[in-house]
Amino acid sequence: MDLDYEAETPVANPNPDFDPRDELAGIKAVARTLQAPPKKPEIVSSERDILSLLRHREMHGRAPVKVARGQPPFKASIYAKLEDSIVRQSEWTDSSGDIQSIRWINEDAFLCGATAHLDSHNMEYNKPGNLLLGSTTHDTVRSFADHRVPRPRSDKANADSMRQTQDPWLYSSVVSTAHCKKNGFSFTASFDETVKIWSIHQDGSSMDLAGTWQHGGKVNFVVTSDHHERVATASGVSSNAVRVYNFYEKSISESSFKFYGGNKALLQTEDDQATKPWSYQPATIQWGKAPQVANLLLVGYSPRSDTGDDADIPDEKKNTGELCVWNTGNEAVVPITSSHTQNVFEVQWHPTQPIFVAATSPSGIFDSDKTKTQIRLFALNDQEIFMNTQALDCSALDINELTIMPNSELHCYVTASCTDGNTYVYDTARGDQAIHILEHGAESLDPLDPDLPREIGDVGVQFAAWGHTTNRFYTGSSDGKVKAWNLKNPPGKAFVRNVLSLAGAIISGAFSKDFSKLLIGDATGKIHLLSINDNDLEAGPIATTKSNSSREGTSSTAEKGSNGILSKNIKRPKVILPHKEPPPPEGYKTNQRENETSADIAQHYLSEGWLEQRVGLGVYQGANYAETGWYDRTAHEDGDPHGPLLPQFREEQQFIMHQKNDEGFDLLPRVRSSDPKQHGENMNLDLNLASLTLDTQQALREEQVEIEGDFSHTYSYEFLPKPSVWSGKKNTRSESSRVETQERSIGDADEMME
Repeated sequence: MDLDYEAETPVANPNPDFDPRDELAGIKAVARTLQAPPKKPEIVSSERDILSLLRHREMHGRAPVKVARGQPPFKASIYAKLEDSIVRQSEWTDSSGDIQSIRWINEDAFLCGATAHLDSHNMEYNKPGNLLLGSTTHDTVRSFADHRVPRPRSDKANADSMRQTQDPWLYSSVVSTAHCKKNGFSFTASFDETVKIWSIHQDGSSMDLAGTWQHGGKVNFVVTSDHHERVATASGVSSNAVRVYNFYEKSISESSFKFYGGNKALLQTEDDQATKPWSYQPATIQWGKAPQVANLLLVGYSPRSDTGDDADIPDEKKNTGELCVWNTGNEAVVPITSSHTQNVFEVQWHPTQPIFVAATSPSGIFDSDKTKTQIRLFALNDQEIFMNTQALDCSALDINELTIMPNSELHCYVTASCTDGNTYVYDTARGDQAIHILEHGAESLDPLDPDLPREIGDVGVQFAAWGHTTNRFYTGSSDGKVKAWNLKNPPGKAFVRNVLSLAGAIISGAFSKDFSKLLIGDATGKIHLLSINDNDLEAGPIATTKSNSSREGTSSTAEKGSNGILSKNIKRPKVILPHKEPPPPEGYKTNQRENETSADIAQHYLSEGWLEQRVGLGVYQGANYAETGWYDRTAHEDGDPHGPLLPQFREEQQFIMHQKNDEGFDLLPRVRSSDPKQHGENMNLDLNLASLTLDTQQALREEQVEIEGDFSHTYSYEFLPKPSVWSGKKNTRSESSRVETQERSIGDADEMME
């Protein structure tokens, strides 16, 4: 029996006027039945439960041509269904800052790096939790204290008390993590100017420090290859920023390395770089993925300010940079023919071919109104030269992440996730314009500067990853959401569901090797573990993805009971397990004596004359305050503690504030009556029209001067209204009881004054 088609069964005649005895009509009906195509069974989409998909395969095979026309292959449907059942399983909190980097070590262990407060203005907020090791087997995340530096003495006035109450160590940001499959070691790069090498237990319960590589600046990147044991690092320095270590397991800390540097960085160093506040530094670094480019190291350079202020970079240099490829096997430079001197944002290698893509500032012929950045494809030719084969135009100002996924032997999907909150999707077979624009929410949960346009003052989309097949693509942005997309759908219909919704911006993420687990790090310092919910395999079908496509990707039976309360499967956030308190740095001392209380310290300061207490006013600098050296140099002109205070700090001084409080309004002088004799003389000086001669009066009349009338100069004296008028309350007094306006003549006023 051919199970591809449904057996024909008699169907009742829907037309009561049909006469079955009409031979001609019967023949026509049979002919129509024979000519009609066989009825197909109902198509089972990837949104059905897995048991339905398995039954469908059992009945109709993996991909019957006529039945599955236009439908995804069975394997793709299964993978999509499994990924669509990914839900949040665990959550850990209390790291030192943003979860900047996540790396799976194996299916049970993962390594994370977090940022930390290090600058002099906020180092008091520095805390442990910058280096984290997680275990899915034990459902734990624990911190390690190895990336740290001694806490420097602050210039602030309360530096001594801070030194006595705060940790003697400052924990440095861990911004890059890597794992080498060849030797089994893991690597972490930090702003403490080191790369540390780790041997991690299989279950992720602990790890041991195996070595340390010292650098001359903050280390921003550490990358490994699946094809060899060489390890590349990049630090934020102006020269010799890239190193390639030849891993030596017997003495890891003594592993040899070679320096690499771009031409622009080298020329700038030779051109008296010490006088410039910026330099060309590595912005991205990647090992080749295909076997034929396994020894190639790709580095993109960008202009970077030494102070973090982009205003230090000249405008004509902001769109400049360099693409460099080195063959680390023979230390040779691999040429790039064109378009390799632009500002580089990100690079990514093709997984199986000698091709890479680079996100750069635009060059060549382009529409400046529509194109702000470009994604360029470079392919290695027979002469071992990388040729620019295609340029994809992008309207975003800055690109965070690039991905590349083959969709045929010759072409691929390329995605660019940007700071404007969008991801632009390209098919290299369909030209240089995006086929999809995947949008996240318009509002950022954690804008860097809310007064600037979003693509300048926001981080945008920082997580982008493909699922097991091209049917699923994932993005995470500053709106706190991780979204799933199907890029094979028509434009505007690629959205599948919200996988996760958080209270902080999405910073990083990574799938496990088999795509059964997903780790997400956010800007609130939390790590979220998502994994496949297999309830539909254990208890039958569950709610389909359609019903959940507009909310967080959780099954109703997995996260909520019938009354909407979280079920037992959902675990509350767990605190990251702290490390042991490391001993203080060698030679680290404080002024605090053993068993000395804060009250004892305060009394000591007063008795030494460093401070003095004024009754009713507070504590002021004492006569011997200069002996302490407790001056904030940033508050004084030219950083001189004995120089005058800057205006913004002077205004906050207590003596200035008290002067302001003592200021008041001068009292009006008391009004007294004038001297009666003087008043009489003044009155005689007034013009008396009646004393004028008749001729003068006649002349004034001819000149039309008004000499007749009431010249008594009376004034209306009005009492001020009651306070109820000013307070807006309605005056309820009757009209007859109101105070009448009293008119008094100058003469009456004079009598009152006398």
